[in-house]
Amino acid sequence: MKIASGIVASMSGVGVSSFTAKITKSVAKLASGQRNDAAAMANLSAAGSRITDVESARQIIEFTKTNMLSHAESSVSGQANQLQRDIINLIR
Repeated sequence: MKIASGIVASMSGVGVSSFTAKITKSVAKLASGQRNDAAAMANLSAAGSRITDVESARQIIEFTKTNMLSHAESSVSGQANQLQRDIINLIR
């Protein structure tokens, strides 16, 4: 509404072709703003997607780390138990 009232106020004593040119310019500015808004929304959506992907990757890494540590702990514990059995067998 502000743009339209500004155009009308600036058009007193101006010809039709000049008025048409100003309207065309205003419409082009609005269209450009709309394209910029659409691009910004697409960028925000893509950024949100990347954040979700990174969060998923972080969770997978944490799970894998915990799983590997658990397996390593079991392996070391099994080796220690076997070592104790081997020593007892040597003593007998």
